[in-house]
Amino acid sequence: MSNRRSSPKKERRRYTLQLTLSSLLLLSIGLVFLLAWVFSLGIMVGRGFLPSTIGSFSSLKEKASKDVEEEAIHHLMPLKDEELTFYEKLVSKKERTKKRLLSDRFSKDQDKKKEVSHLPDDTRSYSVQVAALKDKGKTEELVERLTKLGYQAYYYQTRINDEIYYRIRCGPFPNLREVRECAKRLADREGFEPFIIHPSSSD
Repeated sequence: MSNRRSSPKKERRRYTLQLTLSSLLLLSIGLVFLLAWVFSLGIMVGRGFLPSTIGSFSSLKEKASKDVEEEAIHHLMPLKDEELTFYEKLVSKKERTKKRLLSDRFSKDQDKKKEVSHLPDDTRSYSVQVAALKDKGKTEELVERLTKLGYQAYYYQTRINDEIYYRIRCGPFPNLREVRECAKRLADREGFEPFIIHPSSSD
């Protein structure tokens, strides 16, 4: 058998870094120059000495946040039809309530105008109140009966505790003597329990 020669092992190359004194000096000078440049650049950025074309980190951050907000606005979820109809129902309900309150106030004003229309022209005079009834038919009958008996009778409508009453009165009288005579006659002859309404008293 022939002896095979083993292949010689490949020699590994070794690299060594040899620094000379001049290369160390150049490397340290370059490092110091780089550090000095970074330091001076930081000072210029902090004091705003750089031109406006070079933006600072804060302006870049603000711009990025604005972009994020605009993107969020564009990607907002659209309102559903149900939400819109609920809002419309709420608004219409408020409008209906407001209209109802206005109509109630208008009807009360109309009732007051009706009451005033039945009053005699001279509201500064004395009068005698004979009765206050809820039934308008009976009120008209009583006013007609008193008129036939010679009294200047009239009635007017008023609202007390959300109920309508018809006040029956006699008058007007120019002075207290005449109104007392009328009240006494109504009590003695007709059997009523009248009371005198003074001009200063409120209805």
